[in-house]
Amino acid sequence: MKRSIAGLMIVILFAGLLQAQQPVFTHQDTLRGSITAERVWWDLNYYHLDIKVDPVARTIGGSNTIVYRVLTSHQVMQVDLQPPLVITQIVQDGKDLDFRRDGNAWFVALTKMQKVDEVNSLVVTYKGQPQVSKQPPWSGGITWKKDSNGLDFIASTCQGDGASLWWRPARIIRLMNPTAC
Repeated sequence: MKRSIAGLMIVILFAGLLQAQQPVFTHQDTLRGSITAERVWWDLNYYHLDIKVDPVARTIGGSNTIVYRVLTSHQVMQVDLQPPLVITQIVQDGKDLDFRRDGNAWFVALTKMQKVDEVNSLVVTYKGQPQVSKQPPWSGGITWKKDSNGLDFIASTCQGDGASLWWRPARIIRLMNPTAC
């Protein structure tokens, strides 16, 4: 009888510990980690990245041309770019688009009708002072150093945190390559 009660107490204790360790997901976790309606309708073909790095000011700025294929018709696209970087302009077919930010997620209102199987592109212009990696390569961000010749050595680390730390106003990479940044 004592063994049964002790066993029951152990089960209850472990159940309580497991419940206490359940992660709490925030709205931002859901936006970043889910295939939302604003992500699922388009499939990334490729990015064309054009950036300027300023090692003195420790800033980056430039554009990311996102080329995508339309899977189902939808007029709002979600892309990700983490603070302190900001999107300054989004253009499709020479027309400025409206966009809004919700934390790390940016929602783009497309004016061109998105037709199934079309390949479209848009240009996202952004700038800012990216997060500095606190412990490269284990933490995400940019490392600003000088090499032994006094030349700038700049490296990006994003495996764990994602490339939206510094260059990717874009969608989640498909699960076929979950470690890509």
